[in-house]
Amino acid sequence: MRQSAVYSCILGLLLLLAGATYCHATSEQDWVQMIETDDSLCMAHGGQLVSVRLTEAAQAAEQGPVEVWVDRWFMQVQTADHTRQVLTAEAPEKELGCSHSLAGPQYWTLGPIKRLPVAGNDFRKD
Repeated sequence: MRQSAVYSCILGLLLLLAGATYCHATSEQDWVQMIETDDSLCMAHGGQLVSVRLTEAAQAAEQGPVEVWVDRWFMQVQTADHTRQVLTAEAPEKELGCSHSLAGPQYWTLGPIKRLPVAGNDFRKD
């Protein structure tokens, strides 16, 4: 009887720890955000400067660079511009362009997001 109580206690602790880990896990979408800022050239065309940047939580985690694939849409049509951006704690933001050009509006959408392995660490494909 006593042995089963110990096992129950250990099992309860493991479930509690697993639940805590699960609750604190963040998705890749929480690592990156699209922002718009005022820029004189963009404002002259009636738009704002669009950038992609790491969130504060992603920067605080210090787990290496984040790779983000970005697609550009121009006048409601997806273009062939499928670009790879690598965001790091040293360079957490990349400018993508103006939300409105002389020819019309454009915007960007986020594609796959993943952490890149840190140099010197073993690579493990998940």
